[in-house]
Amino acid sequence: MKIGLFFIFMMTAAFFAEAQTWTQKLLVSERDYEAGRLISIVENVLGGFELKESAGGFSKEERIRALKLITKVYIFTDDQPRADTFMIKLLREDKEHQLNQKVDPAELYDLYRKFRSQPIFRVGLRFGANKSYPNILQTFGTGNTGEVDKVYNGVVKNSDRLPNDAGINGGAGVGFFINTSIERYLKWGIEAGLGLEFRNSQYSIDNFITAPNSNLTVVGDPGVSIYQTGVLSSSISHQQTYLRVPFSLRYNFKYDPSGDYIKRRGDDKIKNYIPYANIGISYDYLVNAFYVKGNRSGGTDYKFNPELSLKKLDLITLNNWSLFGALGLKVRLNTNFLTIEARYDRSLYNYINAENRWSQNPLSSYDLAFVEDDLSLDLMSFSVGYIYSIYNPQKIKRFR
Repeated sequence: MKIGLFFIFMMTAAFFAEAQTWTQKLLVSERDYEAGRLISIVENVLGGFELKESAGGFSKEERIRALKLITKVYIFTDDQPRADTFMIKLLREDKEHQLNQKVDPAELYDLYRKFRSQPIFRVGLRFGANKSYPNILQTFGTGNTGEVDKVYNGVVKNSDRLPNDAGINGGAGVGFFINTSIERYLKWGIEAGLGLEFRNSQYSIDNFITAPNSNLTVVGDPGVSIYQTGVLSSSISHQQTYLRVPFSLRYNFKYDPSGDYIKRRGDDKIKNYIPYANIGISYDYLVNAFYVKGNRSGGTDYKFNPELSLKKLDLITLNNWSLFGALGLKVRLNTNFLTIEARYDRSLYNYINAENRWSQNPLSSYDLAFVEDDLSLDLMSFSVGYIYSIYNPQKIKRFR
């Protein structure tokens, strides 16, 4: 009789144990850990990793709890190799896992600090718009440059130095760019980045040859008046395409040297908004350049074929360097970031190949009555981007 009752009791216990969900088993194992009963914890929870959540296995949050629990069990049972193995599994499951000083034991902190929990590098993608700001180094022209100014991107700086009836046709000088980069954390909140950028930019010039006191005249039948201007002018839109290789150093504010790129509060919450400053230098290679629009008015009108490559005419410097500075904001999306950035690029050298300004440029010199100024091509840009973190948690070499 006693044997029968014992058998029934064991079958009932086995049934209820089998009927427990993995969530319930994890809760029981966590209570066993708090009570110091460590022997069977690992065996009781391992099965929850073998099933998908939809099939009754652990959820994402439960997998993290279970891996952390197993790691602590192996720490307190002095099984260092297995504690290391499950610490790596924990960091792969929950990248940049944060410990809680109010709950987690010091022994877990001691093990955690021996592992690389931060990304080995990050990759980024940015795209945005840029606006050109030609910085005039020296003025050249087919007219009197001491009397009449060229107008860049439709912005008149001195109206007294323009003909009275001058018309401004130039655009705003807006282009676009796309940038990819790879970044690596150094120290003190500083990241180094190397990128590859495709940039399309443009600027426009309104060029006037005659003096500021030019006037309009009326010719023909008074009923159908035709206005002729005494101003000989040219309007040119200049477009350039570059491949750029920028190298940058980014300083992240709110930096905490304990691991993350943010400063933690007393509640251990991660800050989701990280302002930063960025400086760098870029090698810029000219892929091509065109006059996408060019015409002359006053006298004999003239238009030209916009497909003519200024690179083939050797009118533009092929290789250049630029310095840049930027201010931006990183918005945390789990372990990745959305970025918003404003940047200014300052070109270091003359954009125009001065040696061929006249000899290689009959098109603009004679047909358009136009000659390029010496200028560096500065840009202001605004962009949005995404930074993806790549991890490979390993034990730090000096602790192996």
